[in-house]
Amino acid sequence: MTELALKDFADLPLDADWEYAHRIPHSPLGPGIVRAHVRAVLARYRLHDLVLDNVDLVASELITNSLACMRDPVVVRLVRVGGRLRLSVWDSSPFPPCESPGPDLDAESGRGLRLLRACADEWGRYLLVNGLRGSRGKEVWAEWRARNA
Repeated sequence: MTELALKDFADLPLDADWEYAHRIPHSPLGPGIVRAHVRAVLARYRLHDLVLDNVDLVASELITNSLACMRDPVVVRLVRVGGRLRLSVWDSSPFPPCESPGPDLDAESGRGLRLLRACADEWGRYLLVNGLRGSRGKEVWAEWRARNA
């Protein structure tokens, strides 16, 4: 296998479309691995620090929620298309995430959707039936305008 040096990527256009996916096993190491993956990809493409921080926070919340509710692996995708950055997290649960009532933003749990709403330009969720990444489950996604630093 040939090793790729950083110089091989020197001419990579920073505004090009791309997609990265990462399958995370059910493990307490999952959120940290996802944060490192997200930061590495977004730093390489020199995305604006505010976008990077927001994507990092949302990724951490979504992966933590999926791993807390499921015993199965989850899939995290980062996609840049047409100047938009989309983060999505798939898990095998058919149940949509729900926001806990109450304004307690200091709570240990139940604030993920509030953070998602506050940090992302757009977000959504959908159920998958016989989807490409599994025969069941849901995907929760968030989007940002992909501003370079």
